[in-house]
Amino acid sequence: PAMTTRLGSSSGEVALRALRRIAPSLSRGFAKKVKGGKASQSAGGLKGVQPDLQPWLPLILKPQKQAKPTFTKEELQDAERRAKEYSRQKSYQNLAWRRDMETKFRLRNEAFAALPEVLQHPANEPDLEPFPLTRRIPTDYPPAAWPL
Repeated sequence: PAMTTRLGSSSGEVALRALRRIAPSLSRGFAKKVKGGKASQSAGGLKGVQPDLQPWLPLILKPQKQAKPTFTKEELQDAERRAKEYSRQKSYQNLAWRRDMETKFRLRNEAFAALPEVLQHPANEPDLEPFPLTRRIPTDYPPAAWPL
């Protein structure tokens, strides 16, 4: 049974009233909602988004579906013409690169053939020796631990 005071209220109610009187000084309370304040304007109206994170939102959020662009016949023909010309130019570049590499391989093989018989075999073997660990590489500034 709850104890009652002289005024007829229970001791729990009295304690609750007393707590309500001193509560603002003891606890923080809830933050009030700001209407049209600085925070809502700086975040672009997005609730709970910090302004410095707003540029990253398009990368995080689901992309919005956009309507497919429509092109006229002339634009499509122009795009096809440009694509064919690009393909043609890339083919010419690839052909030039292949001819250049073929020339280099041919000259290398001729240089090997011009060597004396004794040096031809060692010249054809690849050098798989790793670089020395203490090899100095020229830089614009000395390394942190100078001299090595």
